[in-house]
Amino acid sequence: MKKSVSQLAAIYNDRFEQMLLSLDEAIILSGQKTEAMKMFEDSEQAESRRKLLMVEELANKQREVAATAENNFMHQIESDFHRTLIPDLENRFNDIEDVFFNVLDFDHSIGKLLDILYTEACSISRLVACIENVEWLKKSIIKFVRQPKYRRVDSQGHPIILRTLQSALSFIGVESLRSLLPVLIAKNCMPPHSEFTPDLQKHLWLYTIGTGNIAKALAEKRKIKSHFGFNIGLLSTIGRSVIASLYLRSFDDKLRERIIDARKRNNPNQAKALSGLKPSHKYIMTLWRKHADNINAAVFAELNCRWLQIGIGFEDYTAIRSISYKSLEEQNLHPLTKLLFNAQGYMQFKMMQTQKLMNKEASMLYLRNFGIKSDDVAIVTKINLTGIELKISEDAPEEI
Repeated sequence: MKKSVSQLAAIYNDRFEQMLLSLDEAIILSGQKTEAMKMFEDSEQAESRRKLLMVEELANKQREVAATAENNFMHQIESDFHRTLIPDLENRFNDIEDVFFNVLDFDHSIGKLLDILYTEACSISRLVACIENVEWLKKSIIKFVRQPKYRRVDSQGHPIILRTLQSALSFIGVESLRSLLPVLIAKNCMPPHSEFTPDLQKHLWLYTIGTGNIAKALAEKRKIKSHFGFNIGLLSTIGRSVIASLYLRSFDDKLRERIIDARKRNNPNQAKALSGLKPSHKYIMTLWRKHADNINAAVFAELNCRWLQIGIGFEDYTAIRSISYKSLEEQNLHPLTKLLFNAQGYMQFKMMQTQKLMNKEASMLYLRNFGIKSDDVAIVTKINLTGIELKISEDAPEEI
C-alpha cells in the first residue's frame, strides 16, 4: 500500500504540474474531455465523421500513417533542438546573480526589507529607505493605494491622491504591510503570459498565495512563527517562475538562431521543421523537477536575510529524496521544510479538486502522503486561501 500511495502521488503531481501550464492538457491527461472536445462531439461535424464510408476511413488510416512518420521526424527535430537549448539554460540557472538581478529584477534591499518588516523596530521611514531602491515595488504600492475602494476625500469633498511612497505606506500601516509587501514581491516574480502556457500565470499565482496562506495557518501548530510560514510559502515558487521565464525567452532566441543556421547550410527541410516547433510542457516540467528547488534556495541565500531565517527550509527541500512525508521524517529534515511540504501538498490537492482532476478516494491518500491530518484540514478550511487580510478598510480580503 505504501508503494501504491507513493505511485499515486507521483501521478497526481505530474497532473498538477501539467495543470499549472495548461488546464486542458491536464484534463486530457486525466482521461477526461475538455469543454471544446465535448462541444465538437455534439456538433454536426462530429456526426458526419461517424458516417464516413469505409473507403474514406481507409484513406484516413493511410494519412495517419504518413502523419506518424511526420510526427517521428518532428520529435527528432525537437529532441535535437533541446539538446542544444538545455545546457545553455542550465548555465543560466547556475548564474544566480543573473537570475537575481536580471530575471527577477531583485535588489538586496528586498532582503533588508523582509528583515525589518517583522521586527518591533519596524517603521515607515525604515521601510521607505529599502523600497526606494526597488522601483517596481514602489510603483506597485502606489498603484495599490490608488484603487477606487481606498479613495478618501478632504473636507471639501475633493479626492485625496496619495503621491509619495511615504504617504502610501503610512496609509496602509505597518501591520497590513507585513502581509502586503511579501505578496507584492511574490507577485512580481510571476512569469509573463504566453500562448504556449495559457494557464501558468493564473494557476502559479493561485498556488503561490495559497501555499503562503496555508503555511501561515499551519505554522503555529508546528511551533513555527507564522510570518516564517507565510514567507517560505510565498517564495517557494520562484524557481518555477525563473525556469518558465528563461525557457520561453531562450526558446525563441535559440530557435531563431537554429533556423538561420539551417538556411545558411541550405537545408530548407530542417529550417521548415524548426519553424514549426513550439515550446514543450514536457521539458518545462522536467526542468522544474531538476532545478526549481535549487534555484529557490540560491535566490533566498542571495537575499541575505538575517532575521527572516527561513533559508534552511529551502536548503533542506533540495535534499528531499522521495515525495512522501514519511521520507522527510526519516531524513530528519527541518520543520520549515516539512511545513512547506504540507502546505504545497494541500494546495495542490485543493486546486486539482476544484478542477475535478482528483476523486475523493485519491484525495485522502494524496493528503496522507503529504502529511496532512484531519486537524490540519480543520484549520485550513477556515481560511481564505487566495486573499490576504488587511486592516485598511472594512472591505473583503484582498485578492491580489
